[in-house]
Amino acid sequence: MINPIETLRFIRSKQYSPMTAAELAEHFGVSDAEYRQFCNLLQELEFSGEIVKIKQKQYADPEKVHLLVGTMECNPRGFGFVIPVKEGGGEDIYVNGEDMGSAMHGDLVVVRLPTSVQIPKKWKERGRSPTGQIVNVLKRVNEFVVGTFAKAKRLRFVAPDNPRLFRDIYVAEEVSKGAQPGDKVVVRITVWPSRHLNPEGEVTEVLGKDGDPRVDLRSIIYQFKLPHTFGQRAIKETKQVPQTVSEKETLGRLDLRDKLIITIDPEDAKDFDDAVSLEKDKNGDWYLGVHIADVSYYVKPDTAIDKESRYRGTSVYLPGEVIPMLPEMLSNNICSLREGEDRLTKSIFMTMDHKGSLVKTEIRYSVINVTKRLTYKQATAILNNEIDKDIPDKAVGMLRNMAHLAELLFKNRLERGALELDLPEISLKLDEHGYIKDVEKVERDISHRLIEEFMLLANEMVATFMFEKKMPLLCRIHPEPEEDNMWEFAEFIRGLEHTRIDPFKSKHLQSLLDKIRGKPEAYTVNLVLLKSLKQAVYSAGEGRHFALALDHYTHFTSPIRRYPDLLVHRILDQYFSGELSTPSVRDAWMNCLPEWVGHCSMTERRADEVEREITKLKLLRLLEHETGKIFDGVITGVQEFGFFVQLNKYLLEGLVHIRTLADDIYQVDKKTMAIVGTRCRKMYRIGEVVKVKIYKIDFLKREIDFIHCDEREEKGKKKNARKIEGDDWE
Repeated sequence: MINPIETLRFIRSKQYSPMTAAELAEHFGVSDAEYRQFCNLLQELEFSGEIVKIKQKQYADPEKVHLLVGTMECNPRGFGFVIPVKEGGGEDIYVNGEDMGSAMHGDLVVVRLPTSVQIPKKWKERGRSPTGQIVNVLKRVNEFVVGTFAKAKRLRFVAPDNPRLFRDIYVAEEVSKGAQPGDKVVVRITVWPSRHLNPEGEVTEVLGKDGDPRVDLRSIIYQFKLPHTFGQRAIKETKQVPQTVSEKETLGRLDLRDKLIITIDPEDAKDFDDAVSLEKDKNGDWYLGVHIADVSYYVKPDTAIDKESRYRGTSVYLPGEVIPMLPEMLSNNICSLREGEDRLTKSIFMTMDHKGSLVKTEIRYSVINVTKRLTYKQATAILNNEIDKDIPDKAVGMLRNMAHLAELLFKNRLERGALELDLPEISLKLDEHGYIKDVEKVERDISHRLIEEFMLLANEMVATFMFEKKMPLLCRIHPEPEEDNMWEFAEFIRGLEHTRIDPFKSKHLQSLLDKIRGKPEAYTVNLVLLKSLKQAVYSAGEGRHFALALDHYTHFTSPIRRYPDLLVHRILDQYFSGELSTPSVRDAWMNCLPEWVGHCSMTERRADEVEREITKLKLLRLLEHETGKIFDGVITGVQEFGFFVQLNKYLLEGLVHIRTLADDIYQVDKKTMAIVGTRCRKMYRIGEVVKVKIYKIDFLKREIDFIHCDEREEKGKKKNARKIEGDDWE
């Protein structure tokens, strides 16, 4: 049997000299039948940074030959860093444009490290990364690139939409597919870049004219390689799934179809994962039911539907568009908890006393029939004592009890040390052509908090149950923040608020957030704190959730739109059926979960990034026609080259460059977190409310630049904005 641990131990040993795959196979006595599997193992070890391939296709220990495997992270200005793939693999390695070779952003690469002699002492003292040189590209991720087609004299080229792909791609006329300047296209790279030459490619698809909302959407979908169509096998399987629940399927399930159960979701929601109910038992305790769509009943492991949903990882919610994880016949129909229709569910019942403290928990397979579907706006209106004749009186009474219980749960959560960040969001309302017709701020009111608290509690209870029963764990973890990051945040607060806080005491942090709530600087403080914390991820094993102050937490409540939730449902299925007691079944989970949770964390980050990019692009298209208009905003950050302003209405951030401040010479004062004039001492400080005009919009970089408006000048005669020489402000 091929053992990766023995292979690594041998390659890292002192007596080892670099060998080829064939030589290693001979050393370990690998048979001809096992040779292909052995080569695959060597490739996996290479891709994970444990070994490297050098000259004559020999394998070596990376440390001994001063090499490192990592992911290339490029900067739009032409340099980059290699991020080690191996956990604990050391610091990032700086690579200048001359030493990138054929590597591009996102590629898995091998970088040659400098020896200690090559790293200047002054760089180490300044904390600067050592420089490296790319010697090999193990995996390329940019075969297809989305960009804008252009002509310059005799040259035809595509300027990539992703600014991190900073080299234009040359395209010959005969492979341009009739693209015209200004067209958005997909280009396949046929010749990779070299030290002094740009990549070359051929146009495979013309998406349409730049600026068309449908083209913008398709461009971003292609740019982020977002799967957006289902294969024929998955569609065929979906058509075979019954779209109604039969009586036979309800046998053995807890029948809740006569119970008062409601859903609360956004107005435009089509897939309903969760429903809730609330009663008081004979002891006067609350009896909360959280009922989750039993998606694992319909989506079986390793079917075409399952493989596609695993590949997607999550549904992606875009303005006016949803790219679902599951085909709509499942996500919007039989799996969706629609009003007045029988649906199969898993129900988490939680009994709590009058203080909101947990008494006991129970998990049951159930069948429900949602009594009433409410929107967040309807629920909030009811809780504000506004009459809605379409809502039954019993539902109104239950909703008010739910709000009371949710407030208790929220209070308990903060008391145990959880953090509640307040970062506003906007919702774009589009017309039939995809253009913005309105921008609304999303208000997180009591109806949102109600559902949030119930789902958090259900997720916690499922995670605790799985831990206690020693099941394979798929956890949602939020690691403890780095000490340096939190001390930097404390210094930031001291400069901004003249307040000293202990950044390692969550109650101090929450007290600060409560204190500044509603102030202009609130968004910035919340955002800086968020960036000071680590990112929440999925984990195959135990792990604490720092922000929620929980030892056990998972994602269970959204199996229609998140693959990790579906996996948790399957683990529970196998526990209740007894299959999980079989060693081979447990081993299968232990082997596959680490890879799957990493993939799901990646798809989650990708979905968030896609949503941010399309929202930003649509807002820039809207503001393109607002040049000259004055906007209210707040300063969210200061740098040597200027200060950043977020527009109040659109939550869009742009730069006021220091060169546009013509009335003085300005410098950064880090103690006051401000840009200060050297003569007049005029100050632009984080949290300050300002008025700005649009100076420039760069659609390629998806950036906007502002000019600060002096109110006294605006009231007097209008003056022409100072002309700024040069395009590169940074």
